[in-house]
Amino acid sequence: MNRLYGHDATLSRFSESLEAGNLHHAWLLYGMKGIGKHILAEKLAGLLMCESQSGCGACHACKMLAAGSHPDVFRLGLIEGKRDLNIEQVRSVLSFLSLSGAESGRRVVILDDAERMNNQAANALLKGLEEPSAGSVLLMACSDLERLPATIRSRCMLQQCSPLTDTDVRAVLQQQAPPIDQQYLDLAVSLADGCPGVVSGLQDESIARALQEWQSLIADPAGADVGKIEAWIRAHVKTVPHLLIARMLAMAVYPALQQPCTASAFESRELLQKALHECICWPGDVVRHSLRAGPALLACMLQLRTALRAMKTT
Repeated sequence: MNRLYGHDATLSRFSESLEAGNLHHAWLLYGMKGIGKHILAEKLAGLLMCESQSGCGACHACKMLAAGSHPDVFRLGLIEGKRDLNIEQVRSVLSFLSLSGAESGRRVVILDDAERMNNQAANALLKGLEEPSAGSVLLMACSDLERLPATIRSRCMLQQCSPLTDTDVRAVLQQQAPPIDQQYLDLAVSLADGCPGVVSGLQDESIARALQEWQSLIADPAGADVGKIEAWIRAHVKTVPHLLIARMLAMAVYPALQQPCTASAFESRELLQKALHECICWPGDVVRHSLRAGPALLACMLQLRTALRAMKTT
């Protein structure tokens, strides 16, 4: 299992509760996508299953857990191609938690993408949270806490997980297999913004190279060559993660927003903020509204370019 970075406080809190014998039956690990919440949940499961409750990695239980074969640990997440977690999946979780442990006195479920439960699934889980089986522990990872019903949140031990430091992000990226090429590592750390999981695509050198080219093209968004921008979009928008395209664009515009604003430039700044907001929302809008990604991105870029030029003339 990969080494965990940046979540020592959560590990300590969980360990103390476990040692004191007052461990809550449901933990909700929430925070930004890509900060290692799943790895954290695996570490917590390791503490529960370990024969010495230390996550030693050497005992029979730890070895089974590392191999993904521990009979008392069940993992569930969003199925590729599906939009949500459904009631049948949640029922399988509740059924597992109601069983007696095969190797231990506990049953542990690691539930990823908890915010993606549909209403039926959430209602089914709520009943399980209200009447937990003895020895059952539910470890949920969530990237958008507000999408979970308040009734579920109120029955869980809430644990906020923060973004990692740049030093920890760099360490995480270097331990990946295969690691990100050294020439793209600084770019990856910058784009990650504390969330190394979102830049895993840069392990593919073609994606890393395309993003480096994008960075060069938008270094001066106000003076960007529209023809080259359009050509890049046609060549790469289908393969390069949209979140990273938008994040890099935002990074190029932030310096302009940080400049002192005169009264005469206030309206121009508002236009720039609106244009930047649309760029940041572009990845989600493509999915929600079934937009054509390329034309939508080019439109966002042109709005930014116009707004930046207007600011320079005021």
